[in-house]
Amino acid sequence: MCPSKPCWYTLGFDVFCKCLSINLLIPRSGQMLSKQQAFGKNYSGLQTLAEKSTMVTKALEYIGDVLKHVKPYLMRKGPAEGLYLTYRIIGCLVKSWAPILATSKAQPLLFRIIDCLLLPHAVLQQDKGLPAAMLSAIRENLPLFLQGLSFICCQSQTQGAYLNQLLGNVIQQYLGRFLPPSPSASRAGQHPILLALYSSSTPTPGALHLRKATMQVISENYLQFKGHAPPSHLASTLAFILETLRKTRSTEMCDVDMLLPPVLKCLVLVNEPLVKKLSTEILQCVVEGCQGRSGRELATQLTSVFRQFIQDYTTVYGNQVYSILEAVAVLDQPLVISLIPALTEALRNSEYKQGLGRNTVQREAYKRLLSQLTEAGQTEILRLENETH
Repeated sequence: MCPSKPCWYTLGFDVFCKCLSINLLIPRSGQMLSKQQAFGKNYSGLQTLAEKSTMVTKALEYIGDVLKHVKPYLMRKGPAEGLYLTYRIIGCLVKSWAPILATSKAQPLLFRIIDCLLLPHAVLQQDKGLPAAMLSAIRENLPLFLQGLSFICCQSQTQGAYLNQLLGNVIQQYLGRFLPPSPSASRAGQHPILLALYSSSTPTPGALHLRKATMQVISENYLQFKGHAPPSHLASTLAFILETLRKTRSTEMCDVDMLLPPVLKCLVLVNEPLVKKLSTEILQCVVEGCQGRSGRELATQLTSVFRQFIQDYTTVYGNQVYSILEAVAVLDQPLVISLIPALTEALRNSEYKQGLGRNTVQREAYKRLLSQLTEAGQTEILRLENETH
């Protein structure tokens, strides 16, 4: 039995958690979190490999077999206060000890923590739900786990592929669980993954890695059409993306590469007004975000995405393509002017495939777009009108 008034600095972490399981130390949780943070800061300040190795060994001795005590507690699935505190303490551990857990010596503990607390068997079974108290505890503390794990992914010298797979699995499992059934302004900013993405005031490598991992999961699992049928919960997914772009106030390469193509596809294929509205606002955020970044890498990739969009959709959806680019021209006219050669080539390829000569309706729609593109657009209109074939 643990003493009723334990001296915190003489307790090992595993002893603490054993006491936690019988609700003796809930008032002292703040001391626990401070001690965790001190360990992480001390490790980051060490200079030599020998010092760091010694610190890792001492840290693992201090923490003990934490899951030995946490796991049975999780099996009872309550009470809610204790369950919340368990996730809070272990989440803070993963975040504040991230440099330690990135070492090969400590990674087995990290893998066990993720498997036990975030990816238990019940999570992986689609027909089973988590108890409400556990889901609430995860929701409140998931940002801590994600921030720590994304930092570890950037720092680890070993198991990089497996760590990234773990991060992706966690994001995939909980992105959908915490998405509202329909977009809601009052709830859009409360998604725990979104909170993890914008909680840092400056973009760190770990934050950027989490951003990329999240957008990859969204692109591969939440924005995939089945033929022409849109994915389920599309509006909620788009609302999450839009809120991410607004809260982080930045556009990254992963947004252009992974998100913009399916968002443009939504604008072409989906007629639902809310989806149109959200997709248009995302497009605006991405284009304006690229304008605000120094260097040409983002702008070059943006141009490449639009060229591919023109190539893929002009033949069947030419009018929609021109309408979308008219909206883009208001935001970034030089971008659309640079796309004129690709647009004209796509028009001619479309007419060739149809085998009916000039498509007057499509050409008129294209000319409306060109008329907004200053002298370059007028020049192209004259060139089209003077064609002899």
